[in-house]
Amino acid sequence: MHTQVAILGAGIAGLASAWRLQKLGIDSLVLEKQDYIGGLARSFTWNGFPCDFAAHRLFTRDEVILQQLLNLVPMGRHIRRSRIYLGGRWLNDPLDVVELAGARPPLERIGMLWSYLTRSRGLEDSSFENFVLRRYGRSLYKLFFKPYTEKLFGIPGDQISAYWARQKVRLASPLDHYRENTKTKFAYFYYPVHGGYGAIVEKLYQEVRPRVVTEATVTRLQADNGQVQTVHYTHGAQELELQAEHVISTLPLPVTARLLGHPLRMNYQKVDAVYLLVNRPLLSELHWMYFVDDDICINRMVEFKNMSPVDLPTDTTVVCAEVTQMHDDPVGKVIADLGRAGLLRPEEVLDTYVLRENFAYPVYDQVFDQTIETAQNTLAAYSNLHLVGRAAEFRHREVDDNFEAAIETTRKIGHALLGEAAPVSLEEAMPEGEQNPSVVAVVLTYNHYEDTQECLQSLFGLDYPGLQVVLVDNGSSDETPQKVRQDFPSVRVIENGQNLGVPAGYNVGFEAALHSGADYILMLNNDTVLPPEMLREMLAIAQGDPNTGIVMPKVLVHGSSDKVWSSGGRYRAFPPAILMTDNRPGMANSTRLIEYAPSCALLIHRQAFERAGLFDPGYFFLWDDWDFSERVRAHGLHIWYAPNAYMWHKVSVSTQGPRSPLYWRTFGASIARFFRRHGRPVWLSLPLHVGYVIAREFVFKRNWAYWGDFWQGVREGLQKPLGSLPRVEARSQQP
Repeated sequence: MHTQVAILGAGIAGLASAWRLQKLGIDSLVLEKQDYIGGLARSFTWNGFPCDFAAHRLFTRDEVILQQLLNLVPMGRHIRRSRIYLGGRWLNDPLDVVELAGARPPLERIGMLWSYLTRSRGLEDSSFENFVLRRYGRSLYKLFFKPYTEKLFGIPGDQISAYWARQKVRLASPLDHYRENTKTKFAYFYYPVHGGYGAIVEKLYQEVRPRVVTEATVTRLQADNGQVQTVHYTHGAQELELQAEHVISTLPLPVTARLLGHPLRMNYQKVDAVYLLVNRPLLSELHWMYFVDDDICINRMVEFKNMSPVDLPTDTTVVCAEVTQMHDDPVGKVIADLGRAGLLRPEEVLDTYVLRENFAYPVYDQVFDQTIETAQNTLAAYSNLHLVGRAAEFRHREVDDNFEAAIETTRKIGHALLGEAAPVSLEEAMPEGEQNPSVVAVVLTYNHYEDTQECLQSLFGLDYPGLQVVLVDNGSSDETPQKVRQDFPSVRVIENGQNLGVPAGYNVGFEAALHSGADYILMLNNDTVLPPEMLREMLAIAQGDPNTGIVMPKVLVHGSSDKVWSSGGRYRAFPPAILMTDNRPGMANSTRLIEYAPSCALLIHRQAFERAGLFDPGYFFLWDDWDFSERVRAHGLHIWYAPNAYMWHKVSVSTQGPRSPLYWRTFGASIARFFRRHGRPVWLSLPLHVGYVIAREFVFKRNWAYWGDFWQGVREGLQKPLGSLPRVEARSQQP
């Protein structure tokens, strides 16, 4: 039998390789020893819950890789919530050294500081222990770094390679919230809506299934003239041969070497994944918990319901604890340790399950560097052999790392087999959307009919057939609903009868539009004026990206041809604020992804509402659009700024602007509510941002006349329950 590429192992690296090769038109065959696919990235259903094997994470700064993963399966973007259990206390993750010191007795704090100041800066980075001692001192090493890492690898810290320390050692400071996300300090991650991380594996498998053979054990790799020529394997009772031009191995590195006749001494650490079904709706609100103390057997624990609660049992939850220590009864030890940490009582555990993986973690021992160098030099002699994945490369890799490594390897193979005909990048052509998707404009009004009239006239002047218009009136006293019905009979008018506030008022219109089958909603303030081509320009951007959530136009000040009121909001680290527009050179005329979209005119894809929910009615006005933007991005959707789509905005017609007591009271309530929900961490970001507003608006701008109104609003924002967000059913679930 012959194939262009033989792939050993059907984990995420192997399946991603086959998937990409198929797109390139290159024939491949995947051989998997087990009767299941997925390897360490597999998931399974247990007691109604999709369970991953242990705890993974997906975070990448490569937008192309992220886009491909999001195109494979729907995923939510989660703001990371994790904590560290150390010495009977729960601490932030990454560990904040200031918080850690504050949690220790006074004499120990002094000892930590003295140990840090007198640390031996001349130590060579010859081991994990020396690496940490040189940078943090012995007290922090013994308290935090030593117990967790020795528990992970099962060997003393002075026998662990410094290579591991360079990858994983991290401490946080209070300023880390404003630092760039990295592989070790990431504030968010992605997780499939359904099926756990195994959903990615299953999607890849479904696309390449005819090219995957399970229960196929590779017995030997036959090489000649520096190339692997034949893969020998057994399948059922048959001994078979597979000839290939290239071989991708995702098998553990020593296994690959042994198959070629090169025995290597390499160590892997086993993991017992201990699953507990708990008779409680939730055990915590955390994604991950890390347990540092070596007398607690758990390394880290994940609660799957916090990753995605969609379609899961409501009264129970499942957690998975990773255990690398050897215990005769890992289940009993995990339950006892969780009880000791105050997380559960033994009688709450309804069911248990244990999975063991013998090749879970490569052990970064002191001979690691030399072993890797020897292995790489030995296997590099085979020019058509490619090592991909966590076990094969003897590196600590996550889901996105393995996917990215597979893509890079297949790119090289593609160039070798196809030459100039091989694609130069992973990016695929965006699927073409409908020529004229259904758009419903939703306009919110509260008095000021003259502005509403001008807005509707410009709306009906848009160059877009089939546009429907819904007008929601929030209790106007100037007969706005009656006048609209008279002057614009095709407009559907909904009267709320009272001023519900901006987000609650809009939600009434959004629900009506979504129920009518709208693909997109054009959200408009009644004090806006639109040019004829605006909607088509916005749709051109939206239709080019399947993960579009929101598109905003360039917002000009009414009466001006070039004065920009907003070109997309962005977060500024210092002084801390969310800015209404981006004044950096070139930003006003650059089509780009943005962080926040002010809501005077937005084109919103229905999937944004289906995933993130409607606007939060807990706001009256102000910051409700920042809140919605935050949630849309958190669900993996994009917010686009379309500078060629422009419009005009009459600012603060309904709220009387910043000289209104209502404005200041609402401002205070909104900022408190926003940072209660989205602050990272809330105990720092909330007072930091409120403090900056006080300094800016009252100390420097001297708006003391409104101090009482602002502070009343802050108190209201702190006291008012956050509550749940209003949801809408996905179109496929609607009758």
